[in-house]
Amino acid sequence: MTSGLRRALAGQHAVAWALVLATATGCSHLQTRPYPLGIYSVPNATDLPLVRQAGFNLVTGPPTRPYLDAALTNGIKVLAAPGTSAGPGFDPAAARRTVHALDAHPALWAWYLVDEPDLNRIPPLQVIQANRFLKDLRARKPTALVIYNGVNALDYANIADLMMIDRYPIAWLPLANFPQHVRMTRFALGPRKPLIAVIQAFDWNYYRELLPGETQLREPTYPELRCMTYTALTAGANGLFYYCFDDQRWKMLEHPATWTALKSVVAEVRSRQALFQADRVWWPCSTDYARPADRFNEALESSIAAVMLHVRVGRAEIPSGYYLVTVNTTRKEIDWKVRPPGNLAGAVPVVDENRRLQSRDGWLADNFPACGVHVYGPLPLR
Repeated sequence: MTSGLRRALAGQHAVAWALVLATATGCSHLQTRPYPLGIYSVPNATDLPLVRQAGFNLVTGPPTRPYLDAALTNGIKVLAAPGTSAGPGFDPAAARRTVHALDAHPALWAWYLVDEPDLNRIPPLQVIQANRFLKDLRARKPTALVIYNGVNALDYANIADLMMIDRYPIAWLPLANFPQHVRMTRFALGPRKPLIAVIQAFDWNYYRELLPGETQLREPTYPELRCMTYTALTAGANGLFYYCFDDQRWKMLEHPATWTALKSVVAEVRSRQALFQADRVWWPCSTDYARPADRFNEALESSIAAVMLHVRVGRAEIPSGYYLVTVNTTRKEIDWKVRPPGNLAGAVPVVDENRRLQSRDGWLADNFPACGVHVYGPLPLR
């Protein structure tokens, strides 16, 4: 490539970046709302204070008034089934009774139409019919559904008001399988529809019959929980759930190490809420790996997931500005560098790491431990 062509392309990138800064749009009004941060399977109202203390503001729970009243007292929203589930066994009478009784309750977050219809072979048409039935009842709360496989996302996209994807890879699949399926679901939905990622916080040994022949099952570690949380962000999720607190098989409080790790991750998300609610911004991403063999993860995507975010409404922990969120989606240590957008006016802070990166020949270089996360910003852009 000639030096003249290099200069021309560099100029095009500079112009493109200037236009992005000038015209970047997004759901910035969402940055002032509570970020959905939920945990599945909290059947007992007596556990709600503990869940709230752990940092969660959302649970799945039973559709009863006493439970919703307890949730309201504890400042928690509830994702609840409408007395039935979409599919061949859908009960219109139960749905009508439950929606009429509880739809107006302030603690109700959304109606849970169906769990994993793709896995349970429930046709999209039956989910559409259940959703339409609730809408015909004039239910004012949103409807929601969760799928298991991002490959099927297009079939179920845009049926419910809220889409969710659960993918639990530890430790029978590569961790990279999780953001891959979140990203596929985001592609099916388009950029605006709310997407909630559901993250594994349990040990598959408690459901061994579902994975016959697998022998390396275990619960996620703290770095894995944190990695999946941040890859959900880079893949386009607008909220998070974790599975689970107590589904009568996995009981979180019997696993204090996992509970402690999960609470630590949740506390970090809450402290960085402005980052998790920020607007995504396109930028001419250029990266390089010290070892070419490290370029791709097991899902044949970039080993380091990266996204640029614009925080419009900052907080003390995350001031307003532009940030790069980067995540190592592999279990390997990786040396990596990135060409940041625009021109930097100084060293780049690494959030909560008490260090700054100096640009060298237009690149920022860093080391990532296995499943490591680095957040750079606010970027000192000229």
